[in-house]
Amino acid sequence: MSMAAYIPNIHPWNQQIWQNLTNEPERANHALLFTGTQGLGKLNMALALAHFVLTETHSQSEALFNAGSHPDFHVLMPEEAVVELDQEVSVKPSGQPGQRAGKLPRGSIIESRLLAAFARRYLEPNNGKPKRTISIEQIRKLSAALTTFPHISSHRVIIIARAETMNRNAANALLKSLEEPPANTLFIVVSDSFSKLAKTIRSRCSLIHFRAPDLPAAQSWLESQGLMPDHEVAPHLAMAGNHPLLAYRLFQEGYVDALKSVFTDVNGLWNQRRNPVEVAQNWQQLGGLRSIEILQKLTTDLLRSSLADAPPTVYFPVQQSWVKSVSSKLAREKLLGLIDELNYAKRMLTTTVDELLVLETVSNKIRQLPAH
Repeated sequence: MSMAAYIPNIHPWNQQIWQNLTNEPERANHALLFTGTQGLGKLNMALALAHFVLTETHSQSEALFNAGSHPDFHVLMPEEAVVELDQEVSVKPSGQPGQRAGKLPRGSIIESRLLAAFARRYLEPNNGKPKRTISIEQIRKLSAALTTFPHISSHRVIIIARAETMNRNAANALLKSLEEPPANTLFIVVSDSFSKLAKTIRSRCSLIHFRAPDLPAAQSWLESQGLMPDHEVAPHLAMAGNHPLLAYRLFQEGYVDALKSVFTDVNGLWNQRRNPVEVAQNWQQLGGLRSIEILQKLTTDLLRSSLADAPPTVYFPVQQSWVKSVSSKLAREKLLGLIDELNYAKRMLTTTVDELLVLETVSNKIRQLPAH
């Protein structure tokens, strides 16, 4: 099935990075590392740069790129990420109440479809739960594909998304290609978590750090896109830490409903109307990682509120009065301990450890937070 034409989508806060990359005279035999927190358009930029490099010299490149079958374009990511891209493709652009169709959903759908199509070439058959890591088998398959020269374009491009999910063996296997790169090859390594990426990989790449726009620019851009009601823009930007694309994703996913459910559970634990096991089961149903991230933001707001009467930034401004009243009853040492516990839980949820057990441990810790 033919795919809709891809049009590069460079967000306004990334325009300077784009200019620097496309004006660079020598891109061959180079490795770039795109880093910065989620929701800034790093993967959008990687795809746009791949398109720029691959389609500038051969007449058939554009059609092959749009069809998801360009032989010189390689995308590696965890299977779980491909599943998420497939889900994005299946979501209707105007599926939320009050949401109007805009440029971003259509562009995002085409980008997601392309990335998933190219990444699927490197996935192994798997009937179980989607894998959360890039495996050494994927890297070996890539290495085998790099033994020839580019097929039709002057260069080949490799995107490695969520690169921090590579284990040591996979990272070491990739390192060999980065240390002795094949001719006319551009690596674009994309990571939301620079500190979790192997130091050896980081040292072989040119670092390009993506930063969030300031609040007025982020708010103005989201409002101009017509993706959500204007009154939803500010609270979702706050919940997303001022990252515009993440704010839109949270709105699209009904994040506020999950937030209310987690807040209700926390209250239930503190007034002893809910037990830790049923709360953990609810968090598992909401999504373990999503629940932990909400709890991390809540704990950060509680800590900030205990340190200042009017914190300059908070994740949940609509809950600020509740946060302020609760924070006065909590010991800062316990809040700091909970932050450590949540960071540990988040790491555990990316492994094969029993998810429900991790969530039960967290809910027990939260239940013990107030002084009874």
